[in-house]
Amino acid sequence: MTTTQRSDRPAARLPRVLAGVALGTGLVCVGVASLVSGSPGALGAAIGAVVVIAFFGVTAAVLGPLTRMATGSAMLVALMLYGTKVLVLLAAAVALSRSGLLGDGIDARALGVTIIVCTLVVTVLEVVSATTRRQPLYDLGSTPDLGEER
Repeated sequence: MTTTQRSDRPAARLPRVLAGVALGTGLVCVGVASLVSGSPGALGAAIGAVVVIAFFGVTAAVLGPLTRMATGSAMLVALMLYGTKVLVLLAAAVALSRSGLLGDGIDARALGVTIIVCTLVVTVLEVVSATTRRQPLYDLGSTPDLGEER
């Protein structure tokens, strides 16, 4: 494979792999929380896994097609999307704490640990993927080769 060939196949497969690994990690967290805290722990861990999968899934679903169509506006949309997701997560956390379910029906410790563990796993996989993928960071366009003599 030369550097001039480009394959979008691994990049298209990445969101499915990340979702699968996050789901697997979430299921392990649900199992452990179920053993430690019973059904409130399992429910807290399940909610945590769903939150992480939704958080990272929305990013892949929105930014993936956008970066292929309009690369110039991808950073602006990514920042707006991130800010919106943070506000939605804040509103969900406030609603969950005000509902009275946190503590009685949902184990807060299992919820928090699952969110942290799943986020770390997905983030590490994204960093590994980004560093091993051979994706050009910019396009030189039609600039002349700097090694040529004029």
